[in-house]
Amino acid sequence: MSEVPPKGESSSYAPLLSVVVPFYNVQDYIGACLESLRVQTLTDLEVILVDDGSRDGSLQVAEAYVARDPRFRLVRQENQGLGPARNTGTAHATGRYLTFVDSDDLVAPRAYSLLIGSLEATGSDLAGGNAYRFSAARGAYQSWTHEEPFATTRLATTIDAFPALMRDRMVWNKVYRRAFWDAEGLAFPAIRYEDYPVTLPAYLRARSVDVLADHVYYWRDRESGDSITQQTFRLDNVRDRVASALAVLDVLDRSADHAEVRTRVHAYFIDVDLVALAEALLAAPTDDLPALAALATGLADRLDPRADRLATRLARQIHRSVRSGDLATVRLLARRRGGAGVRQLVADLRTVPRLLVKLPAIARAVAPRTRPQHPLRRRLRSILVSAAWQRETLHLEIDSALRGRWAARVTPRAVLRLGTGSGEDLEVPAQVTPGSDGLRWNIDLGPEVLARLGGPAGLGGPADRGQITGGVLARGVLALRLRAGAFRWTGDVRYTPTSLPAASRLADGTLAGLGGPVADPAPDAGGRDLAVVRWADLPTVTSIRQDGEEFVLTVAGVPASGGQLVVARPDPTADVVAPVSVAPVGAAGVVGGSGERTVGEVRLSAAALLADDPADDPVTGVAERAVGLQLPEGPRVPVLLAGDGARGEAGDRVVELTVGWTGQLVVRQRRRTA
Repeated sequence: MSEVPPKGESSSYAPLLSVVVPFYNVQDYIGACLESLRVQTLTDLEVILVDDGSRDGSLQVAEAYVARDPRFRLVRQENQGLGPARNTGTAHATGRYLTFVDSDDLVAPRAYSLLIGSLEATGSDLAGGNAYRFSAARGAYQSWTHEEPFATTRLATTIDAFPALMRDRMVWNKVYRRAFWDAEGLAFPAIRYEDYPVTLPAYLRARSVDVLADHVYYWRDRESGDSITQQTFRLDNVRDRVASALAVLDVLDRSADHAEVRTRVHAYFIDVDLVALAEALLAAPTDDLPALAALATGLADRLDPRADRLATRLARQIHRSVRSGDLATVRLLARRRGGAGVRQLVADLRTVPRLLVKLPAIARAVAPRTRPQHPLRRRLRSILVSAAWQRETLHLEIDSALRGRWAARVTPRAVLRLGTGSGEDLEVPAQVTPGSDGLRWNIDLGPEVLARLGGPAGLGGPADRGQITGGVLARGVLALRLRAGAFRWTGDVRYTPTSLPAASRLADGTLAGLGGPVADPAPDAGGRDLAVVRWADLPTVTSIRQDGEEFVLTVAGVPASGGQLVVARPDPTADVVAPVSVAPVGAAGVVGGSGERTVGEVRLSAAALLADDPADDPVTGVAERAVGLQLPEGPRVPVLLAGDGARGEAGDRVVELTVGWTGQLVVRQRRRTA
């Protein structure tokens, strides 16, 4: 058992940040969690691992990290639960800042650099960032409860100025000033759902808060189904959930301020927690039903009926039915929310007393909340299968999902939405073959189509840190449309960067290819809005060869004065910069100014491209870095790939020079697979 250092004393090493990681029986997850902390770009940290009486192999994983990295420390205690384990870790923490991580989750590699960097700049008491959920089956996707609060970066704000922060119940996507934490006496209660009784008071008492739109945390959705939030219907779980909610309501009741926050918190509990309790009444054993009903009633009675106006119609009716003791209606509404069909709904209606009086309210509650889809118009879902240049023609193969009975009956149409402000659609030729589960499109974009995307022009566009823009003359988004009588289907085309071809030079000296408008789409979005792009006469990598551990790039279209090839990497990682050695080829041309066009050579090592640059997404391990040419006097311009890419390895990573999401040259890194 580790002793807690006396208050005010610490070792000679006082880190900038203390990361508290309690763990209990998480041997399948803790290794990935600790690795995401080990590779943080903020290195001035300590990681305090609190073993809360684990009985599996978790302790051995933790001990291995302690032996490997002196920043990791281990504390052991008998099992007391997550809240007390966090309190134990806090007592051992010596950093100026404090944060918490659940041992089955992952932290984005630049999370603490971003959060502490913001706090150092603003002086706020705490900073929070956006969060993804993730699982093996779904990958990473936006956490619904964090979507609204962290949609936009807001520095030095307050919860009263931005009440949507009350939706952020979790403790782990934030960094706190330790002085603020101690001054406010923040500590976790010994219950499940222990986060909100800490996070809401912290938001209410903070002088100011930094809200970052960056995704800093990855919240695991366990496949095993044994996390606290996945045991919603157990009586002990429900009891702690209600205790947590009541503790939060007590905090709000002790203050006459924060009126808007109070109303939103009450509505949130109606929308989320009370609905969860209603669903528990369906799933729980019969012996637990009286206790569950009492808990639901106790919470419902504390929730202000005036907050119903901010809740969904179904949650509003559940709240009213629980308060009136009408559990038959509560069960009906809970079953409907769980996806019960019309037949089940009719059967449940027979159990509701005084049905004729209640039927209008029930009907409003179970009606769809969203505007129904137009009965004659449907979203067409399509994905790019392959794309390749056939001389001067770009050939595309695209699959669209469509029920077989429609596939042979529709009239297809493919267009490029030119985005010139005129709303012009350019129809493109397409051959469409119906199949049992959809359509296969074969689309040829020849010179006559590509010429419609705009004419030659000079370079343009600024260079931003981590993103290189400019050089786009025109972009036409590919849209697919179907018609069968009065029925319509329409949609854009999704894609992955691995399906994009290299750029090809057109007769007028410009370049064309495929890409999208977003350089780094969210993990759950994928590539959307596939477009045909026409670029100015940009520097172009025409060939890549490997010389030992180095890539040797031949770059056409650089000025005679040379320049530097720049691989843009996000802060705090430094860009990779390599000089371009040039040799004139005698062809006149202009690239970003006056001068003779030349061919240059650049050497890049795989190890240098990966150094100090962990992948942004700890789930996939994939990152893309844009490549640009910094002109001696002028902007940093994009670089295109007009030949084959290249692949190398460094340690356990694979590095590729290839086409990225926007169709331009990128450095992509990923994990090496066996």
